[in-house]
Amino acid sequence: MTKKELINLRDYALIVFDIDGTISGQDHIIHPFTLETLSRLREAGFPFTLATGKSLPGTIAQADLLQADLPLVLINGAMLQTRQGEVLDAVTLPEAVVREVIALCEQEGRDLVMYDGDVIYFKEMTENMRPVYGHLTDGMHPVGAWESIAGRMGDINKCLVVDTTQRAHLLQMGEMFEAAFGDAVDVLHTSAVLVEVMPRGINKLIGLKKLTERMGITMSSVMAFGDFDNDVEMLLAAGLGIAVANASARAKKAADLVIGGVDEQGPARFLSELLDRLPG
Repeated sequence: MTKKELINLRDYALIVFDIDGTISGQDHIIHPFTLETLSRLREAGFPFTLATGKSLPGTIAQADLLQADLPLVLINGAMLQTRQGEVLDAVTLPEAVVREVIALCEQEGRDLVMYDGDVIYFKEMTENMRPVYGHLTDGMHPVGAWESIAGRMGDINKCLVVDTTQRAHLLQMGEMFEAAFGDAVDVLHTSAVLVEVMPRGINKLIGLKKLTERMGITMSSVMAFGDFDNDVEMLLAAGLGIAVANASARAKKAADLVIGGVDEQGPARFLSELLDRLPG
């Protein structure tokens, strides 16, 4: 484990934050102290961005608040996009996979959500989905029947199942997806209430590498903060990977350092101490 006392902010050319569970809690609100600290970070000349499983409509309010001007790593690395909407890179699932995911979810009666760039498709808003998606308006597109978007099924970046009541359902769906698709996709448990089907080999690290290449820097000069299994690759590859106290066991194991949790503004307090130590 890295000792906090030995860390110098000047050693890092990019700082990356997961959002939900890392710098914002269940209410999706970023604490004023975190906003203040990231403003200090920006004013001191330290570039930062966000890496999230969400698409731009679910991220834009927080990105605007933080004035995150670097490209955002979205949809768990399947998109690299500016907060102004310019798409720099995008990866999609095979259409046959999308159709089979729909069939399995229909068979099991699960709430399915599909991401197509800035659009989020779902059949209808249910009480099960509301804790995750009820706060969103932009980009949300109820389809009624999946065949109504048959012409878009080759443009889906990821599929996910929501279950806010019984985690056993998500574990079951994850096993079904793995059995159906094998190595053709990646099946990820990205939070306690989500299981996702992603294009094979695509994760936050892949999206982040595309950004570092554009910036002309290496992963060794990246400081990354995360809280769940979909942050593992990013935390492992970063020059300094940091997990919050509420992180999953896998995320903590992948990290170089474990700090305070999201409810105590762990990342902001950590960075505030580093900023205070800078000369001048």
